[in-house]
Parts: sequence; structure tokens; C-alpha cells
Amino acid sequence: MMGWENQHLHVFHIWGLDYGIAYEGGTYYRDDPSEIFIKDLGLRAGDKFSYVYDFGDYWQHEVRVEKVENARPGYHHPICTAGRRACPPEDVGGPYAYQDALIGQFSWIQETLSNVMESIDRGEVPDLELDNAPWWYLKHRSEVFDKKKMNRALAKLYQKKGDDKFWITLGGYDEYFDD
Repeated sequence: MMGWENQHLHVFHIWGLDYGIAYEGGTYYRDDPSEIFIKDLGLRAGDKFSYVYDFGDYWQHEVRVEKVENARPGYHHPICTAGRRACPPEDVGGPYAYQDALIGQFSWIQETLSNVMESIDRGEVPDLELDNAPWWYLKHRSEVFDKKKMNRALAKLYQKKGDDKFWITLGGYDEYFDD
């Protein structure tokens, strides 16, 4: 669960097979994703698989299984044991554009502060040009990963277990990340 909004094609590559949601006139997968369960894939601790989100921006991830446990009483969903960094915002342009954007936020801050200091030195009231402020970058906390929030989202997601077409009809995932 990344926190993206399910707006783009994505695929899991596990044991040499691709799993994803097919779309008419485009990508096709052998298996129906609503009939595939992660427990049936035979994954063990240390196994790895890949996940690609947004075929245009190509966010490629390597997922490593840390631990496989029997279901705990009261838990009917997977739990996240660890993670690093926040999910990049949807449609940021891919890994390199995201990296540039993160660096760009600091350039904007530095330039703005420099202009403020120069105005003060001249005895003028600083003119803050906020129209070009990278607002989403400024509020995005790229270094933060909240494991508790992730596990709350997983629990909430799996509460909808009764709908066998849940993954196909779901749409965006935002509601699972709202506190």
C-alpha cells in the first residue's frame, strides 16, 4: 500500500508471472486479480518480488518479504513490520522528477529567504511572491514513514472483505489513509 490513488496501471511481478488489472484494448494478464490471494503465492521470508506503478512514470519497487506468520487472533489482514520514507505524491513525474522537486523546494526557500534578507538590508518591506511557492512540496514530509498509520489503513482496507470484487471496484485509496 503506497498511498497513491489507483489512477494508473500497475503490475506485480512474482515468480516470473505478472499480476495486475487488465484494461480493454491494452494490458492483459493471465489471471483475474480478484481470484489471486497473496497467501497462495508461496512467498517466504527473504523472497522478493517487484511492483511497478504508473507505466509512464515507472515507479519500480522491490518488495522483500520480511516475515510470514500465521494469522493472529483478531487480525484478518497483513501488517506492515517496517518501511522507509513517505509515498511520493500522485503524478509527480516519476523518480527523477520527484528527486528534482524535493531539491527544488529547498532552492525556492533559499531564494525567497535571500530576497527577504536583501529587502530588509535595504530598509524595504519584503515582497513575498508566493504564487510560485511549491506548496505540496513544502507540506510533503518525504522522510517520514508512519507504520501505525499504514497498519490502520491495512486494517480498514481489509474490513471490506465481504465484497469479492472489492479490488476491481475500489477506485482510489485515499479514504484508507485519512485519520
